[in-house]
Amino acid sequence: MQFNTAPNQPIIEKTWWGRFTSQPHQMFFSSAIFFALLVMTLTLFTFIGIGNFDFSLIHGFGLNYALFTNAFLGFLITVMPKYNSTAVIAKNKYIYSWIFYQLGLIIALFVNELFGKIIVSFIIFYFVKLFYEIIKNANAIIKEDSIYINSILFFGGILLLIEALFSTNLSNLIFFAYLLSMVFIISLRMIPAFFFSFTRVPMWQLPKYVKPISILLLITTGFALHTNNSIFISVTSFLGSIFFGFVIYKLNLFRKVPAILYILSIALFWFEVAYICLFLENIFIEYSFKLSFHIFALGFVTTLLIGFGSRVSLGHAVPAQPIVADSFTKLLFVLTQIVLFLRVMTSIGFILNSNIYTMFLHASSTLWILLFILWLFKFGKYLLRIKA
Repeated sequence: MQFNTAPNQPIIEKTWWGRFTSQPHQMFFSSAIFFALLVMTLTLFTFIGIGNFDFSLIHGFGLNYALFTNAFLGFLITVMPKYNSTAVIAKNKYIYSWIFYQLGLIIALFVNELFGKIIVSFIIFYFVKLFYEIIKNANAIIKEDSIYINSILFFGGILLLIEALFSTNLSNLIFFAYLLSMVFIISLRMIPAFFFSFTRVPMWQLPKYVKPISILLLITTGFALHTNNSIFISVTSFLGSIFFGFVIYKLNLFRKVPAILYILSIALFWFEVAYICLFLENIFIEYSFKLSFHIFALGFVTTLLIGFGSRVSLGHAVPAQPIVADSFTKLLFVLTQIVLFLRVMTSIGFILNSNIYTMFLHASSTLWILLFILWLFKFGKYLLRIKA
């Protein structure tokens, strides 16, 4: 599957605001990093008893829609025109929506949950319509990836709106049907293309059934967890571990490549481990303190966020930078895995009924904050564009 991976060349703006808003990923990625730090700081506060925060709202909604969806939108505004061979999206079509999206997040987290979530969902619908127009007018012959991604984004907006209007908790369904579906489908598009660009070795051509079955399995897994039906969870997680294990094996991504690519392979490895873990913990463990969830969230999604975010920031930097992982970036990749390890140890300690699990919990949250501070230290200059 081929497409142009070269970044668009932005117009050099004289003012800071002009530079900052010249590329959509700069705005949305910056917001994502801000919320990564804010949400986990508030999460840590709830663990140690500082303040009076709604943990589910801060941790669930905050990560799904403030951190990860900001990152999605910055990425999709950049690549949707590339996928469909159309002109880049004009600045006036994303600046104000970016502002209102961040306002909606702040309102939902700190002022009025219902009103804020409605704002966020309708901004998502705005981008769905924007991407739909791109897909409809596309010059590209193959549009299936764009259609899948836009449909998942629409589903994420719908789930959030339902959650807000009916004051219900759809976090499990949102996590699997929206967040994991989005990340996995994007991964199937981008990671093989990155590997081919480096190795020039033909990649496995995905059969037509892979993407729709992937989405269906993730949706049914989310629904099974939402209903808390043990048999349903066992069946979907078993089928998921078999199917996704087959797909990841056939992709054959575990080969000698630079760290900027290998980190993406590691993320897919953790995706499979998380599905196996979900199956095993549902059978053998009464409650694991969400072990498999955090392998998905940290091992798969956060690892890809750090990997993709580093790559995009370098490739779209002004002036453009070599897309390589230096020693500091490799340290960030390792640190991401340490955060995952500490969170896994948290669940193991909880399962073993050991009070040491709180130490690991606090350490993993603290190290997450450090991870994103260090990432911002390294890549913030490419996003914030303080200097001309």
